[in-house]
Amino acid sequence: MYELTYPGGTRVLLWRLEEEAPQLLALCREPGIPVEDLEALPPKRQREKAAELLLLHRALGCPVTLSHSGQGAPFIDGKDVNISISHTMGLVALAIDDHRVIGLDAEQMDRRQVLRVRDKYLNASEQHFIAPDDLVSHVIAWTAKEAIIKATRDSAIDWTNGICLEPFAVDGVETIIFAQCRGKRYSLICRPIEGHCITLAVEPSAE
Repeated sequence: MYELTYPGGTRVLLWRLEEEAPQLLALCREPGIPVEDLEALPPKRQREKAAELLLLHRALGCPVTLSHSGQGAPFIDGKDVNISISHTMGLVALAIDDHRVIGLDAEQMDRRQVLRVRDKYLNASEQHFIAPDDLVSHVIAWTAKEAIIKATRDSAIDWTNGICLEPFAVDGVETIIFAQCRGKRYSLICRPIEGHCITLAVEPSAE
């Protein structure tokens, strides 16, 4: 488990899933995190859900109950904080912010499938400035759009034209992106972490 910090106070906590489900459930039980609801789940889901609870315990210092809205957005019962959660192969990521609405997505940097389906999420303008064989830029674009969808709490947004990325330059340490969605200009920070792209979207403040 390790933690990243961002301007504005957002924290992103990451758990590299190397343990098997029984180990993670045991780690939950030590500080008193309830795991009875997880025991009937398949092992893969047990691992992911247990890691989520461990990250939340690390972030907040106490066991909490994680719930989901009708749109599937996670929230913490009785806590006035904004959270976003992402899973990818071997990794669980949690973003938490006391004040701002956020969205988080994590993806493997070598996920070549994003090249084959670019027409499904890149509009004509984005296809103009993202070369067809530029895997890193495709992964960044994919995670940026997913992070914005999570920030809006609306999975019905049109990926292709409902979210419009502005041209960006990939930086090996931190790539900054801006995007338009429903009349708002979102700012995003993309960081490569141990073979994964971790992208955080922050909803703009109301003027």
